[in-house]
Amino acid sequence: MTMNVHFVGIGGIHMSALAHILLDDGLVVSGCDRADTPILQPLRDRGARILIGHNVSHVTTATQVVRTAAVPESHPEIVWALELGIPVQTRAELLSDIAAPREVITVGGTHGKTTTTAMIAHGMRASGRNAGYVIGGEAPDFCVHARRGDDPWMVLEADEYGRAFHHYTPSVAVLTNCEADHLDYYGSRDALETAFLQYAQTLKPSGTLLVGVDSEGAAQIAERLGAERPDVRIVTYSSRRPADYEIREAGKDFDLSTPVGAYRGALNQPGEYQRQNAAAALAAIDLAGFDLNAAVDALRAFRGVNRRFQLHGEAHGVIVLDDYAHHPTEVSAAIDAARQRWPERRIVVLFQPHTYTRTSYLLDGFRTCFSEADVVYTVDTYAARDMTGDEMTSEQLAAEITAPSARYAGSIKDSACLAAARAQSNDLIITMGAGDVDAAGPIILERLSGGDP
Repeated sequence: MTMNVHFVGIGGIHMSALAHILLDDGLVVSGCDRADTPILQPLRDRGARILIGHNVSHVTTATQVVRTAAVPESHPEIVWALELGIPVQTRAELLSDIAAPREVITVGGTHGKTTTTAMIAHGMRASGRNAGYVIGGEAPDFCVHARRGDDPWMVLEADEYGRAFHHYTPSVAVLTNCEADHLDYYGSRDALETAFLQYAQTLKPSGTLLVGVDSEGAAQIAERLGAERPDVRIVTYSSRRPADYEIREAGKDFDLSTPVGAYRGALNQPGEYQRQNAAAALAAIDLAGFDLNAAVDALRAFRGVNRRFQLHGEAHGVIVLDDYAHHPTEVSAAIDAARQRWPERRIVVLFQPHTYTRTSYLLDGFRTCFSEADVVYTVDTYAARDMTGDEMTSEQLAAEITAPSARYAGSIKDSACLAAARAQSNDLIITMGAGDVDAAGPIILERLSGGDP
């Protein structure tokens, strides 16, 4: 019997990735989601049946159902599938099955997962090997953001939300950093750090933890793992202190020192975090036995990941960028990178908070993380999850930001129009956040060009 796998919530970045892998296998794939998005079109082009909206009839012909973590077991389609005796998996459980026969590199951490995973996949391909990959974002160097591949090795992004990163058994586990996030799910920082330690403990016997020691939280987790798992090898990387893999800025290039030699490379995108991502990626590639020289050369042409320091365009001397930053550390890093690339420009940030609760528990960081920007507008919050009663609105956040003085600007369209109306020649405008604030970029450019979207 032909396998027909139905994805409930197929429009998510990780769910769509798994759908691509099953299409690689020649399976029949269908899926539904509440709204149509551009990420669904490549699945349609490959033959997947995409349904908009939810209905229990969607699962009646399925032989297996996969649900995203955002879809509860009480969802009508899931309830009906179970009543019909159709097996139901979470997306993390399915990815665990896909990864189980392989040698796996997992990439976990609060920041940098998507870019680091994409860099590893890009470097692996430069060796001429058909390694598998699952990237938590679309990237211009890849036709689609997931492939099974037929090499023994694959790399996958290991997301901490919903404890998805506990489902894999890697040979190499990357831990980029560990900071407070997803506390609406974990409840406390201690619980989050325990979850990251458990992620590190998923390593195979004699596996390798590759840890970014510039992060105090990650370094502490590595120390705890070393005490609990003497079989595990711990390898370090850093852009600031001595480590097994050290990366340093060298003008527009970087110098990477490794246990086996030194390398000179270059990146298209600026900033210390980007160099740290590169150090993690190149170290993981080296540890997995791929061609490090080829990977270093390949990163010179790496074009990044969509919504990570991505150029929207330029009009009348104003450059418009988009960035996914939604945590204070990411916000500060993105602004610093922009200042490094364009030191003479006035930096204007349109920031869209991502969930009300994140704004509340990260408020101390949000008060100061915009300090290197010149102008800050806050956009209506992207409410990805239900309200809990502990909410802080975007308007309230604007009043809390200490430097520079911030202004609440309303909806995406209103914020974009305000930024365009007040733009000055030589401005750099960054739309920033993990929601749909990227829609502001085209509006800004249209207004600057004299249009009226």
